Amino acid sequence: MATLQASGHSSSTLKEWEFDVFISFRGPETRYGFTGYLHKALCERGIRTFMDLEDLISGNKIQQTFARAIESSRIAIVVFSEHYADTSFLLRELAKLLECSQRFGQFVLPIFYYVDPGEVRHQRGSFEKAMAVHEERFKDKAPIWRAALRDAANLSGLHYKGDEFEYEFIEKITKQVLAILKEDTLPAVADYPVRPESQVQASFDSSSSFSVSRQYQYHVFLSFRGCDTRFRFTGSLFKALRDNKIHTFMDDVGLHRGNDISRTLIEAIKGSRIAIIVFSKNYADSTYCLDELVKILECHESDDQFVLPVFYEVDTNDVRRQTGSYGEAMAKHEEKFKDDKSKVQKWKHALHEAANFTGFCFKGKKYEHEFIAKIVGVVSKEIKRVALPVADYPVGLESQVSKVKSLIFSDGYDGVHMVGIHGNGGSGKTTIAHAIYHLIANSFESICFLENVRENSYKHGLVHLQNILLSNIFERKNLKSTSIEQGISTIRHWLQQKKILLILDDVDKIEQLQALAGKPDWFGRGTRVIITTRDRHLLVCHGIERIYELENSNSQSNIIASTRKDNGEQVGEKITSEQVNGSLEPLVLEDTNLDRSKQLSVIQAESNAQVIGQLNESQAETCHTHSLERIENANITLKVKEELEVKDLSLCAELASLEEKKRELEEQIRALKAEISDFTAERHLLSGKELYSSLMMEKC
Repeated sequence: MATLQASGHSSSTLKEWEFDVFISFRGPETRYGFTGYLHKALCERGIRTFMDLEDLISGNKIQQTFARAIESSRIAIVVFSEHYADTSFLLRELAKLLECSQRFGQFVLPIFYYVDPGEVRHQRGSFEKAMAVHEERFKDKAPIWRAALRDAANLSGLHYKGDEFEYEFIEKITKQVLAILKEDTLPAVADYPVRPESQVQASFDSSSSFSVSRQYQYHVFLSFRGCDTRFRFTGSLFKALRDNKIHTFMDDVGLHRGNDISRTLIEAIKGSRIAIIVFSKNYADSTYCLDELVKILECHESDDQFVLPVFYEVDTNDVRRQTGSYGEAMAKHEEKFKDDKSKVQKWKHALHEAANFTGFCFKGKKYEHEFIAKIVGVVSKEIKRVALPVADYPVGLESQVSKVKSLIFSDGYDGVHMVGIHGNGGSGKTTIAHAIYHLIANSFESICFLENVRENSYKHGLVHLQNILLSNIFERKNLKSTSIEQGISTIRHWLQQKKILLILDDVDKIEQLQALAGKPDWFGRGTRVIITTRDRHLLVCHGIERIYELENSNSQSNIIASTRKDNGEQVGEKITSEQVNGSLEPLVLEDTNLDRSKQLSVIQAESNAQVIGQLNESQAETCHTHSLERIENANITLKVKEELEVKDLSLCAELASLEEKKRELEEQIRALKAEISDFTAERHLLSGKELYSSLMMEKC
């Protein structure tokens, strides 16, 4: 069957595929764990994947929906688990996959999940038992199914034996899928599992307000029983935290040496803001885990460390009251440590206390990746809650942030909505956008904050911004376009199934919106697009109905931040344009002796320069240069400020007058053209009459 893959490849490029991948799997065994993670990983890479969302209903034929999905998928991934062959539905599905591979050229990729390929190929073990049952019931079909199992197991695939992290194995599958798609006619995609740190845009790192260097060495410390969950659940949790830029400590296999908890682990626990404790069946068997738990609770008492218990396929009462496997473990410890009963008592007390914290309980029958996403969401909020106090907002913006958030979710969370934030330059639009970003980011699959759209589109072009958007959402560097039209097509193709938060900051041209967020149907359900701009008409033209008008957009209170005490003295603070476009941290003026009137003059001059930027290029450049020269003058006075305001108004009036004259001239030109058109028509009519009269005279 080696020729099965190659023989169909050339024909595959001639067919348009509705899906990139079809996943065939045994639901009760892998749906909520391995296959659920695989489906999530493929979708996050923008790979259109068909996976049935409910358990299959037995019947004599494959449902029409599945048959159509199989025929229209470029790649078929078959997850062979221990009891895959127990289901006749799956065997029919497998035969259909191999049939379509021969007819249409689909690529079949077998995954042997805790199953030896030889058992599938030769139908041994659980596969032999299953086929024996089927031969009794389906005498005609059984030989076809045996051949399908043999042929599929002869194809090149991947084998998972449980000796590596599941998420790393899933990344291997994803790379293989991407490599296959890259050879096809679909857009070229290269694997890029980690978000590029040098990306020139406001990604999670640059806009996030927390920093591991401020107080803690790590955001999260993971306490878990290695042999229970290291390579599966805890490994996937670690990856999810890391992917969300949450700095997490997870011990290496060799750290537990000797009789006592290592110094490395103690320092890691002390240096972590949050401790996640994964209580699994055999957690209490390990004295190292119990020592970790005691130390975590000590840090909770002394440093207010946040403790988050996760009960993974364990009843909370077994942990709290030491019953079941926890009771058995503690009985063994009491026997072993007869001479140190206080140690065992500490462990029992720690288990009881930890189980009383609010946490998460996983008992199966749900997708692990969705369960992990909830944990990551809580962790992210806790980190941001600590790092971004409301007091750091500029004065007067806190209530406006709340109003904008209400507008964003005014009619629920479904649908795709675009929201505009309109205000003058320096009124706090970007600051509000940053605050909204921190408040709601955890509710979305992917996030992109494109700052300074006006400036960056002029400097680098719209294609550059389109590529930043794509690479930020999918974390890949080669999903790029070379023209605006191609970029629009690529964005629509890849983002239609994703729930994203997209913030476009400082937009000033309709073309920018058309290139980056043309219509709501570009995005998946639940997406929110937030646009900040000085031009309200631009929002209206783009069909945006939800528009928030910034209150007191000219008020100095939106620019001057609240003062704070530093060493017993009040120090003035100012939000600069650089600060608004970056961090929300307060920036202290270097020259604290600058008097109040000079501060106000500088701020007003900057605001005027932003207003003048709306004039034509030559006039704006003249005014902006004039304003900067005045700002640089250390002796600027209120009188100069007033003169500048007058000059600005004069220029605005002059521009308005020119625009009016331009409209009058255009109207005169249209009138002259109409007269010329009428005159020409009359001339043609007269010429025709004269020619007719001349002919008639000759005839006579």
